Amino acid sequence: MLLETFLFIFLGVAIGIFAGLCPGIHINTTIPLLLSLSIFIQDPISIAVLIISVSVTEMFIDQVPAIFIGMPDADTALCVLPGHRLLFEGRGYEAIKLTVVGGLGALLLSLVFIAVAADAFNFLYELSRPYIHFVIIGVVVFMILSEKVPRKIAYAALIISLSGLLGILTLNSSIVRQQNVLFPVLTGLFGLSSMIISFSESSVIPEQGTNNKLKISKKDMMKAIALASFAGIMVGFLPAVGISEAAVMTQYLGGSGSTSRGFLMTTAGINVANDAFSLISLYLVGNPRSGASVAIQQVVGEPTFFETVFLIGIILFTSGIAAVLTLFLGKKIPKFLARVNYRLLTSVVMCFIVSLVFIITGFYGLLILFASTSVGLLCAFLEIRRSHCMGILLIQTILFFTGLNPLVISILNI
Repeated sequence: MLLETFLFIFLGVAIGIFAGLCPGIHINTTIPLLLSLSIFIQDPISIAVLIISVSVTEMFIDQVPAIFIGMPDADTALCVLPGHRLLFEGRGYEAIKLTVVGGLGALLLSLVFIAVAADAFNFLYELSRPYIHFVIIGVVVFMILSEKVPRKIAYAALIISLSGLLGILTLNSSIVRQQNVLFPVLTGLFGLSSMIISFSESSVIPEQGTNNKLKISKKDMMKAIALASFAGIMVGFLPAVGISEAAVMTQYLGGSGSTSRGFLMTTAGINVANDAFSLISLYLVGNPRSGASVAIQQVVGEPTFFETVFLIGIILFTSGIAAVLTLFLGKKIPKFLARVNYRLLTSVVMCFIVSLVFIITGFYGLLILFASTSVGLLCAFLEIRRSHCMGILLIQTILFFTGLNPLVISILNI
């Protein structure tokens, strides 16, 4: 049994590395393949171990292409710009190291939070449902006003409105399969738009420094980890609140966005804390909160207490392996990139992204990609925070929980 468990862990790590480094491949993309293996694997816990290993590994490895190339997915979209700022300061490895420290720290602290407050989660889950839209409306208003200058406040409202409208049109339409639609949307808003700007400015990756010391105080580091742990758990049981939305909330309400380093740690930490809670929520509230936990529920059902503890151990063990691998790749990839023409590499990646969007989502996916890229470029041109583009999810969530979504859909005749 022990040997079999290690076999599935390392198989999952290998798949997670491949999925993490390949643009456009997400855990939700690999889940159907992993579930198909249940025909050959009789033990459902072994399938659960494989799914967890892939999910956790990909979560850490995802940061490497997000920071060094600017290719985000739904969970790393907001890491792109802070990571790029450090990359062009010659501190790309520090950016990777920050995401690893933030992820591991948030995982450990969130497990402590969960153990202490486990009995309250079911009550909080039911209590929060009628009021979540008020919280998100408050966040949106705060985001807009945080620009402070009247002109930029108006620009922020415009970008949130435009991205929100784009979200309404894409997330409620059947022209692209819903499990794939966020790929062209987030890639355009945060990835392709950033790469176009880098290409137009003839950006090159500067020589990366060898000083690996984290330039963040212990106080700010602990603050970022604590915020990530709390926000990751909130994402786990607050319906329809995603990783990116939680990152925006902590950026503005908790002040973690005041520095690139703090925001990188917080965003990465939210990912890992949420992944842990999504699994544990199967036991605590009987409700899966991620694609991976849905898949585990399909093969295992509602896990027992001892099965849950065992799978938490798998998360911890795999996180350690994934963290080491991420740091290793964070050192090796800049050396490879230093030998290539960054502008040429950017061109190749952009062509690859456009081709991948077409293959996965078809012609309509390309239209969505171009529309979202235009909004991302407009946001950069207006010189306001790119996080306002998260209106694409925030506005849709508000409409859903206020019950206005059907009315809006009928008005727009979607």
